[in-house]
Amino acid sequence: LAYLARVLVLHGVPVIVDATANRRVYRDRARAAIPRFLEVHVRCPLAVCQARDPKGIYRRGAEGTAQNVPGVSAPYEPPLTPEVVVDGERDDPVDAARRIVSALEKKGFVPRGPGDATKTGKPL
Repeated sequence: LAYLARVLVLHGVPVIVDATANRRVYRDRARAAIPRFLEVHVRCPLAVCQARDPKGIYRRGAEGTAQNVPGVSAPYEPPLTPEVVVDGERDDPVDAARRIVSALEKKGFVPRGPGDATKTGKPL
C-alpha cells in the first residue's frame, strides 16, 4: 500500500490509505517513503471494536479461525507521534473530520478557502 500511495502522491494524486498497519514499523516506513504524509490514529478500545464488528472478524480472531487480527491474535503498536488522534469511542465524527481537514490545511496538503468547513461550521 505504501508503495502505491507513494507513486500516486508523486504524480500529484491525493491519497487516503485506510489500513490498520498494526506494527509501528509499517507506519514509520510509510511516513519515510510518502511525501505529504499525515497520520491519523483512531484510538478505540478493543471491546468497542468487537461490538462494532459487522463481519465478525474479532470474534473469529478470538476463536482462532481468523489470523492476524490486531489486538486479538496480532499485536497492535499505537503510533508515537500521529498528527491527529481521534477517540473512536467518544469523538463526534463531524468534529473529528474537521480536525483532520484542519491538520491537512496546516500542512498545506489542501488549500484553505472561503468554504473552509473547519471555520464555518458547515457539514463537510
